[in-house]
Amino acid sequence: MIKYIIFSVTLLLTFSCKKENKEENKLQEATIQNVKTNNYTSPYYNNSFDYDIYKNKNPYELTMKTFKIDHRKHSFEIDIKLHQGAFFVSPKSKGDFKGKFSVIFTKNTHIKLENGIKETPISKEVFDAHPYVNGYVNWVKEHTTYHKNYTIQTPEENFTVAGVIKFVIEPRCTLEEIPFILVHEHGELRIMRDGC
Repeated sequence: MIKYIIFSVTLLLTFSCKKENKEENKLQEATIQNVKTNNYTSPYYNNSFDYDIYKNKNPYELTMKTFKIDHRKHSFEIDIKLHQGAFFVSPKSKGDFKGKFSVIFTKNTHIKLENGIKETPISKEVFDAHPYVNGYVNWVKEHTTYHKNYTIQTPEENFTVAGVIKFVIEPRCTLEEIPFILVHEHGELRIMRDGC
């Protein structure tokens, strides 16, 4: 009697496992077919990306400088060279993305910022089907330079203005915060990283 019970339970488990495997296989086939038929432009689906990024190496190089345009008007230049297939969301993206590239200055009376930021080359808007995006986005995937113009309001005074550059670098998915200081001393203007 026990033999029959054990045999029946074993037989029941065998058939139930095979049924689940068939359902899993159908789901996998449907997913594979979906990936083959959809034209994904998302960099998340890039199979050629080298995922062996060491944690102590940045997938980008960022340099910054400031230069004079005229008597009071200056430009803050940020130059980003991307490596290892890295990318980030452009400040020109229309969507409300967390981690979009931004330059933030502390409130002060010494400089007045112009609206907007100039991007060279200008990123192109593409559709990205990734679940976190699922819409149009401007990905920056190449060496890009940004210019943020500002006017000095108090050219006779010595002053210091702090700021930060923020963006999420993908596919590593880390928030990058690069603090900087704009220093105006004896008529000379310079910019440097804070804490470096």
